[in-house]
Amino acid sequence: MADGIPVYEAVEWREPAPNGGSSAQVFRLLDGRFAVVKFPENPQGELVLANEFMSCQLAEMLAVPVNRAVLVSIDERLLRLPRQDNRIPAAFSAGIRCGMIRFENAGPVAPNDIPTLCDNAAEMHGLAVFEQFVCRQDGRQLLMHPGNGAKGKMFGAYDYGYSFGGQPNWSADSLGSMPPATLPTNDPCTGIPYEHTGDELGPIVEKLRALTVEPISNVLTRLYAPRWGATAEAVAALAPVLVARAQSLVREFDRRYRPLLEGN
Repeated sequence: MADGIPVYEAVEWREPAPNGGSSAQVFRLLDGRFAVVKFPENPQGELVLANEFMSCQLAEMLAVPVNRAVLVSIDERLLRLPRQDNRIPAAFSAGIRCGMIRFENAGPVAPNDIPTLCDNAAEMHGLAVFEQFVCRQDGRQLLMHPGNGAKGKMFGAYDYGYSFGGQPNWSADSLGSMPPATLPTNDPCTGIPYEHTGDELGPIVEKLRALTVEPISNVLTRLYAPRWGATAEAVAALAPVLVARAQSLVREFDRRYRPLLEGN
């Protein structure tokens, strides 16, 4: 445990993660799962770990299909051989790191294929809104994987290291200059404008409507800053900013769709 948060032990280094600028590494965990682990010495800086962890925790709270972030304990002995073989950067160090539970048997998927291939295609609308909520600053990354107990495929998103207006760095002082949250106008898979009812966006908007500072703070403080470049001051300042972004998205939804719905 780290500050009351479960820590999962890595037992085997497997390979470098195939994509991304943070030189993430894949480890097998003691419970048999695999995690893509980011290290604070990565080329993008240590704050990408905090951004990833907090964004994925928020996604879990809102039931958005993003891979789940966990704390992973990396023992120095696991790094020795891949370091000697130049498979991992020499500066990467042991300790408690940010891990994203890997989607099993996953492969790339294009957004326009999701409506026909994925059983959870409707969740793409919520994902697009979520990325406005956390002010994701880099491109969307998607994978398709077998559904858990379902016959079809599922999609999931990953890589939230550039969130909260940072690329990847941000601070309590920079939060006020984040780009405003903007409700999507087009379907993220097809590019077709939403119908006048906004039904596709309704589920995630209602979740945002119910948000207050307390549950967001409870999620963010699982990080137990200071950790990975995130200060306690910055994390405390982030919670009300995220509530304001949620409220802004809700107001935009109501202005755009509620008058039409109430007039029907």
